[in-house]
Amino acid sequence: MGLEDIVSVLETYRGREKTMRTLQYGLLFVTPLAKQNVRVALETISSQIGTARLILRLFDDLPMLQYSLSCFKENKGKDTLVRWLEVVTTVVDQLYFPVEHLAWARDMKVFRGSSASLWHASLLLWGLSLILTILRSLRVISLMKQQHRQAAAKEDKDKIEVLYRRELLTVIMQAADLLNALNWMPRRPWTKPFLVWQVRPECRWRPWHLPFPQWQVGFLGLVSSLIGFSKFLSGQ
Repeated sequence: MGLEDIVSVLETYRGREKTMRTLQYGLLFVTPLAKQNVRVALETISSQIGTARLILRLFDDLPMLQYSLSCFKENKGKDTLVRWLEVVTTVVDQLYFPVEHLAWARDMKVFRGSSASLWHASLLLWGLSLILTILRSLRVISLMKQQHRQAAAKEDKDKIEVLYRRELLTVIMQAADLLNALNWMPRRPWTKPFLVWQVRPECRWRPWHLPFPQWQVGFLGLVSSLIGFSKFLSGQ
């Protein structure tokens, strides 16, 4: 990638967002390997990049609304299950932004009240969106397998295989983010007596029981970010 290509990526909002996200999680991933004095600096930079991404998302409502409307128009002719999964995902994504904005506004003392419940709600919406997207991609993969078996021409099979790999990468990308979303979910103390596996020592690795180490959060986010970056560069 030459200088002109880098500039063309950074000049776009999506390109800048993908770059910042990759840097944010990349820094988290390498932070535990650094010396103590450098570690603090890397954590601070990663946190500041995350804050910058949050501020930029304050302006995403209208673009998201336009994208949602275009998705509703393009849903015709698709598989029924895929269509409904995309519709529900779009609605969830549309709800995510105002909830996150309000949580941020309460943190900034623009509005009174605690922001904790709103941050938890935005996290739940994000997790739900990831699950729906994974289900949609798995359904598309299933349909592609049927089409691949029925296709006679080699060109058609090659085209289906390219689309198949793209959807598979989407599943991996969303699954990595989902693990981080589960990791950040608040732990409910009242679930202890009812869920035996939550108190078993051999199950303590579960993301909803004990938090992931910092490098693992960074690794999962970096995997997701790199896949998203590659899809962006390929125009997907």
